[in-house]
Amino acid sequence: MDGRDATAAEATDDELLLFDDQPRADVTAAAQPWRVLVVDDDDQVHLVTRFALADVRYGGQGLLLLQARSAAQAREILSSDPAIALILLDVVMETDDAGLKLARWVREELGNRNVRIILRTGQPGQAPERQVILDYDINDYKSKAELTAQRLFTAVISSLRSYEQLLSIDSSRIGLEKILAATSWLYEKRSISQFVEGVILQIRALVGDAEGALMCTLADRGDVHSHSVRIIAGQAPFALEKGGTIGAQLSGPVCDSILTAMRTQQPQYEADRCVISFQTREYVASAVYLYGHKTLGPVERNLLEVFAANVAAGFDKVYLFEKLAHDAVHDRLTNLRSRASLVDAIDEAARTHREGGSPAALLVLDFDRFRDINDDLGYGGGDQFLALMAQRLLADLSPGEIAARLGGDAFAVLAPGISTQQAALAHAERLRRVLCAPAHITGREVIPSISIGAAFVGGDMRRAEEVLSDADATMDKAKRLGGGRTAMFDPVPPRPSLGRLSLVSDLSRAIHRNELRLHYQPIVSTKTRRVAGFEALIRWQHPERGLVPPNTFISVVESTGLIVPMGEWVLAEAARQVSDWHQRLPEAKDLFIGVNVSARQFVGNDLVSRVKRVLADTPVAAHHLKLEITESLIMEDPALAIEELKRLRELGIKLSLDDFGTGYSSLSYLHQFPIDTLKIDRSFVSAMLTRRETMVVMQSICSLARNLGMTIVAEGAETEAEVEALAELGCDFIQGFIFSRPVPAEEAEALVRAMAVT
Repeated sequence: MDGRDATAAEATDDELLLFDDQPRADVTAAAQPWRVLVVDDDDQVHLVTRFALADVRYGGQGLLLLQARSAAQAREILSSDPAIALILLDVVMETDDAGLKLARWVREELGNRNVRIILRTGQPGQAPERQVILDYDINDYKSKAELTAQRLFTAVISSLRSYEQLLSIDSSRIGLEKILAATSWLYEKRSISQFVEGVILQIRALVGDAEGALMCTLADRGDVHSHSVRIIAGQAPFALEKGGTIGAQLSGPVCDSILTAMRTQQPQYEADRCVISFQTREYVASAVYLYGHKTLGPVERNLLEVFAANVAAGFDKVYLFEKLAHDAVHDRLTNLRSRASLVDAIDEAARTHREGGSPAALLVLDFDRFRDINDDLGYGGGDQFLALMAQRLLADLSPGEIAARLGGDAFAVLAPGISTQQAALAHAERLRRVLCAPAHITGREVIPSISIGAAFVGGDMRRAEEVLSDADATMDKAKRLGGGRTAMFDPVPPRPSLGRLSLVSDLSRAIHRNELRLHYQPIVSTKTRRVAGFEALIRWQHPERGLVPPNTFISVVESTGLIVPMGEWVLAEAARQVSDWHQRLPEAKDLFIGVNVSARQFVGNDLVSRVKRVLADTPVAAHHLKLEITESLIMEDPALAIEELKRLRELGIKLSLDDFGTGYSSLSYLHQFPIDTLKIDRSFVSAMLTRRETMVVMQSICSLARNLGMTIVAEGAETEAEVEALAELGCDFIQGFIFSRPVPAEEAEALVRAMAVT
């Protein structure tokens, strides 16, 4: 085989323009001579064809003629050279239909739909022309006698123009497929940095031969100039320039192109570069600069612009992902870590210590007289105060330390590497100096004071919640002693006289000695953001131990049967308290009160009669009392539970299914229970923003409750992001540390008053 470049001659005959002129695609074949395969077993035909096409040029390029003298030889050439644009094909060679079989092989087996095929025959009538055109994917069928030099020229130019347009269509299709694949891949990124790096990779893949690329952005709404636009990602030769301004690192002409693109939101195409720009909500204007590429054709330009539009939408989506992920583990007001995030960190610190690392100290901080700040400066002033304190705390953290907001005005610091009481106290004093400097809020000077409780993490098998409870109880002790001080948790076990036997004895007398207390955690309406009710939670004010947390004694009272009289006291005291609020506070006239019911109370102790007695002794409407019953309790004997619940319902009492999702209930039973309210367990709330499957379960639970006509309460909300998500899910009420921890009655009353005027 041999070939020869055609020499200069330009086709100018208007009669040869068989298609309207279209912008030519920038394809690889156009950069080289057009490759034409002549397939014929007659050497004279090859000679004549070469002579007739010697001067032909199309699109500034000549022709490269390849020769094959049989269909078999043509197959070898076509298999190894996919860039052939046109085949001039003899029909009769080895066999009478060798050319026809080769044409079918090219289309069906080789799968080449772009190459143009002109059939030539020296024996007119060998095959019916009309039938050949119908049965074979060819572009023309002529006798060799018809193909004069002029007509051959016309046929070749027409075929090359058709081939070029097919390549343009293919280029568009492949480019769009790349965009769809790239967009899908990019949307899987969950951070801005990952997304930006991905944009650079995908744009270079789309263009194909850019020597380098970088992405820059103007992240605020200031003027667009060379020292306000910063580079946020780059690839060679720009890989090391991330973070600097374009004015400091790029040449003047390149800066001008980038700035023009960002100001006008129009792409800029130059001989050695192009700049694609786009806008997003968060990043006001961004641009991608490609360096050292070939001149882009219209198809590639359009593809880049389509891709840029998708990138703009993706930027906003990824920014939202990053923001949700941040909000899931951070408190929105203070930007401190959430309580759930702190619990995970405490467990990790304990594991590290068990594996040979150093222990850590947990310090719980609470501001003394914070209520006075809210009363004098309003809740807005209180929020400003907490935000300022959080800023001070974050600025003072050492590497590895974690600061969190537990709820309300309670903060915590997890400090690794502290192993002695002296070091923990010194750390607490450092925090006190930082936080207690005078602050100016809404034009008023505030002098903060804090109580701190400290406990060690590690050295035992306590869970994070237990360590946190110990530190919190120790902080309460410091506050009861007058505040402005630090108390260390004492891990020494109780004296024998305060063991289980003594505990049972003390508990049996606790009611008569007036040692039991109720704390109240608000349940807030998602629509009004006001207190709609409270859950009553028991506490024990021991004369020697101080305030004993319920996890210390509840199992004892359950196992001994003391839960029955204690539960009746809780119900009566809660009813008395809510009745008092109804009578004294206009804003509390519709408050309900929730009381937990244990298995011992529910089964075999005539709970209905005890509730009747409380209603008779207390001027409270039955519908303001809500009994909270766990899934596991009613599923022990569903038939008995249904009957008992119906009897309570007949009294007008409201019934709530507590900790829904953690027990064993069957959804097929749920519609049979006369339940008014479904309480979603805190474990679902804390995980819904970080685990997609948990969010799906939450959606199903809320949909189920609404279909059954139940109201929905979500427990354990700690961040504003969680509150907003729960409202979107259709939860009617929210209970969690974001609004308040369980507090004594006087503080609960203050919450009702304060939230009623917000």
